[in-house]
Amino acid sequence: MRKSAVFLLFLLFLLPLASAQPYVTVFEGRLAPGHAITVGDYTVTIVKSAGGEPYVMLRNGSRILELRPFVFGTEIERDDIRIIAGSYTPQGGFLVVSLKPRFVASIEPKKGERVSFNGTTVEVIAVGNRTVDVSVNGVARTLEVNGSTVVDLVALEYDGKEIRVYAAEPASEIINTDYTVFYPYGKVKSSGPVDLPITIASSSDAELSLKLGVVSLPSGWRASFIYGGVEIGEITVPPMGTVSLTLHIEPAGSGIIKFAVGNFTGSLEVESAGIDVSLSYLSVEAEAGTSLSIPVSFSGTGKVEFAPGDVPSGWDLYLTDGRYRLRSFEVDGSFTANLVVGIPRNATLGNHRIEFTVNGRSYGLDVYVYKTYLGQPARLTVILTDESGNPIKGWVSVGGENVTVSPAGSATFELKPGEYTVTAGAEGSSPVKEDVKLSDGEEKTLTLKLKRAEYYFKASLERDALVITAGNGESVAITVQNLGSKDDEYRVTVENLPEGWNYILSQDPNGAVPIGSLKVPSGGSGSAYLAIFPPFNVESGDINLKVVVSGSGSRVELPLKVHVENQASLTINVDNPSLVVKAGGTTATNLWLDSVGTVTNIKFTAQAPSGWEVEIVPPTIRRVGPQSYGNVVNYPGPTQAEVRIRVPKSAPAGTYTITVTAAGDQAKAETVITVRVTQGSSGTWIGVLLLVVAFGVVIWLMRRVGRR
Repeated sequence: MRKSAVFLLFLLFLLPLASAQPYVTVFEGRLAPGHAITVGDYTVTIVKSAGGEPYVMLRNGSRILELRPFVFGTEIERDDIRIIAGSYTPQGGFLVVSLKPRFVASIEPKKGERVSFNGTTVEVIAVGNRTVDVSVNGVARTLEVNGSTVVDLVALEYDGKEIRVYAAEPASEIINTDYTVFYPYGKVKSSGPVDLPITIASSSDAELSLKLGVVSLPSGWRASFIYGGVEIGEITVPPMGTVSLTLHIEPAGSGIIKFAVGNFTGSLEVESAGIDVSLSYLSVEAEAGTSLSIPVSFSGTGKVEFAPGDVPSGWDLYLTDGRYRLRSFEVDGSFTANLVVGIPRNATLGNHRIEFTVNGRSYGLDVYVYKTYLGQPARLTVILTDESGNPIKGWVSVGGENVTVSPAGSATFELKPGEYTVTAGAEGSSPVKEDVKLSDGEEKTLTLKLKRAEYYFKASLERDALVITAGNGESVAITVQNLGSKDDEYRVTVENLPEGWNYILSQDPNGAVPIGSLKVPSGGSGSAYLAIFPPFNVESGDINLKVVVSGSGSRVELPLKVHVENQASLTINVDNPSLVVKAGGTTATNLWLDSVGTVTNIKFTAQAPSGWEVEIVPPTIRRVGPQSYGNVVNYPGPTQAEVRIRVPKSAPAGTYTITVTAAGDQAKAETVITVRVTQGSSGTWIGVLLLVVAFGVVIWLMRRVGRR
């Protein structure tokens, strides 16, 4: 049974979130056969067939709408009522009865907005980006956008723009064949405590023990069951007997209290008669953009609950005693407050209805607007001053429009009505921002006081371009002006510097006196030299550097274009440029590689006749030319390599050429080696023999032909 109840409660909790309008649970419990629940015009009963099987019956008046077997999970939904069946035991069936509540009011998602009805108060207590926190008679709930929640008999929906409030009537009576509960009235008007007489008549042959309780009551109310002058929470009814008791209620305004006697649920509506409200005026005329103060008189004894009602969009409405905005207060005799009506400048011409509630009762006032500024642009004038109030030169930005302000003038903007952020600043001053709201046709002057920035500076280079030769440094003067109110220290760095490059901040142009930073007092200026040193193997071309000057909390970036000139050249000298070798033999000679300037990553290639083998050892040389060690430059001299040549045996005798190329990062060079190939002695004799044989064959042929 407990699992069934948990399942139904979980299911019921999910259903309001999934439907367009949430259901509100008005009854949840076990109902015995023959008992009935009355909800408005509906009656829910558990009956049994001739065979003893239980059924759920839903009636509207005398008309039967549904008759279903009582099966776990059975759901009946008709019109605005929904019934879900749980488990069934000999004590009866577990039912959850829900109603679609009626719409009561809408609330804007603003902190402090509230609505009161029938003793129930719904108030917005916090607003987030996608959530609002709402209190229902002190019970807090969080609503997400497109979400809903249910508190007692109140349902709330939030679509991101407004909070819709719904309320349902409770199950007003549970008819029990074992006993009957009677009380003489369901609504009473009173200016003080209310005592509701309740009579319980038993039709059972056994003694009945019934629990008593208050189901719900408005905030600030008190209620208790009294029997024999004693407060009780349970009562015993003798067999076939009758017991009378009293529900003592101390209301604080108007509202509805709900109570339970056993399985029976009843309600009583109390209308407060303690306070009379009187308005001095019922209809007034006013100009848009003004505020009205209408006297409101309260007389009598009791508590006053004031709440704004339906008010046109953009209008303001509140009650004040001249010191505070009033929401709730006590009256003993007479009291007069002022109802303040704020009319926006864009109010439309014509009559507007203003409504509010006092202790749940509605009151109204008509305001006729005879002049409006609707659609007229607003004018905003901005004046900039220093800390002493003297006008200063600066800039102002509003609504995407930037204006420079002279020391003797101001900036005027013509803007559409709305909310804007005004941003202003001046050289050497900290920027300021201020939000301003402009209404239709409004003229407003805004004075912004600018404070001198603690840390602010300007930096400049003597020139924005340098010409540097490979291996030699060049410097440029850098000047920093401290325009801030405090002394500061500035560091200089260079970005986009290629690998192998170096820089120094120095007191002299040669970089001989390096310094870590540049200290400049407030209002003063300082200079230093930025010396840049490229490596010896740098290629010719242009490099775009970024000189960054960093102070306390700010930095200035200065572009510097560097043009690099590298005149490096490469030469190859051969010990023996003409070689002689027999076919099938090998030969070699030395190469000497030298340069003007520095050349790096030199690779050798050789172009030789087909079938020849040429090897250069080593095949690559990492560096040729002068080398720098600190401030000392060393020249190691030419670098040696060896060319090794193997001639194929089939190579005919003759003169051949081999082209050797040395290519580095900065330059390349090539040279030609001449190789004369000769044949061996055995080859010579074979050639002579072949000539003799050939000569003999010719003579033989000539003789033979001559005989014929």
